[in-house]
Amino acid sequence: MSTALTHALLILVPLGLTAVLAVLIWGVGKKRKGPHPATYKLSEQWTHPPILWASDEPADHGHSAGHSAGHGAHPATIGGGASGKW
Repeated sequence: MSTALTHALLILVPLGLTAVLAVLIWGVGKKRKGPHPATYKLSEQWTHPPILWASDEPADHGHSAGHSAGHGAHPATIGGGASGKW
């Protein structure tokens, strides 16, 4: 393999692919975007209701809560089997 071919494969091909992706992302992509809501500024009043997230949701809610004794002694837990408490 010649030096020119090696340089073309290792340098020009990745640069060409990067250029094509840049054109698709910044050139074509900007024209395809839909409407975007106005950016919130801290000087404006917040008009949306609060969203509350619970950090200690029970893992035995849902379908498996009533059937845990029939399908085994342990209810289905969410998040894997690591031991310990957060």
